[in-house]
Amino acid sequence: MKRLLFIYNPYAGKGMIRNELSYIVEEFSSHGYEVIVHPTAGVKDASRTVEECGDSFDLIACCGGDGTLDEVVTGMQAGRFRRPLGYIPAGSTNDYAASLGIPKQMKEAAQSVMKGSVFLSDIGRMNDSYFVYVAAFGAFVNVSYDTPQDMKNMLGHLAYIVRGAQSLPSLKSYHMHYESVESSGTGDFMLGMITNSNSVGGFGGITGRDVTLNDGVFEVTLIRMPGLLAVEAPGILTSLMSGTENKNVVKFKTARLEVWFDDPVSWTRDGEFGGEHKHLVIENIPEALPIIVPNQIS
Repeated sequence: MKRLLFIYNPYAGKGMIRNELSYIVEEFSSHGYEVIVHPTAGVKDASRTVEECGDSFDLIACCGGDGTLDEVVTGMQAGRFRRPLGYIPAGSTNDYAASLGIPKQMKEAAQSVMKGSVFLSDIGRMNDSYFVYVAAFGAFVNVSYDTPQDMKNMLGHLAYIVRGAQSLPSLKSYHMHYESVESSGTGDFMLGMITNSNSVGGFGGITGRDVTLNDGVFEVTLIRMPGLLAVEAPGILTSLMSGTENKNVVKFKTARLEVWFDDPVSWTRDGEFGGEHKHLVIENIPEALPIIVPNQIS
């Protein structure tokens, strides 16, 4: 009998997985899988579990937010093995699932895991760690991992907006030098994003146009700290949403980016805390993730 490891975060998405768990397991079992169910018990539990035993399964599936997905992928990379991965989104934003066309409803997503096709998606390496779709620093990037779980459960996506508004008074710039084959420069930046997704934080379009998840390159977005933030902010937002040029917005695609800061800067990986770094090498790992998507997407 084929074996399936199902990892889920019991607290993601208002804990709705509890209401759908039986259906999901039955769906997997009806397709000939022996299902081993593992609820996560804390931070990095999913990555440890996958690294230690994931190689003994034919298929791995996970249910949770982008952070849960990140941990499962990290576990596979650390264990140096590849398995088809099914994803049932249950978080507050689920940017990556939206980019792949994975259904929002858990029952439909579970069916898609069983009936879909494998899509080989790029992922990223940030020094010695990995990310699925975004590595970022600066303004608002701490909102996703700094928002209390009970606020997320109560308010959903609105929780991020509320938390972001609370962080406005603390906006600051970071002096940075960056280099890639395509672009290099030095300056004071308030935000930087290296992405492989059509949306970040639930906001579509801000990562750029013509985003392809298996083209071997990332979309890079760097926002300079303007002299008059209140005056220039509307133009920056317009540029991000429409793709028009703005002197404070730097955009390009690259497979490898190296950055240096004067002092350690906090980063986020897939919505979770990614450590503090003065120097980073960020590289695209082409087609490293065999993730199952609906047939019309593959």
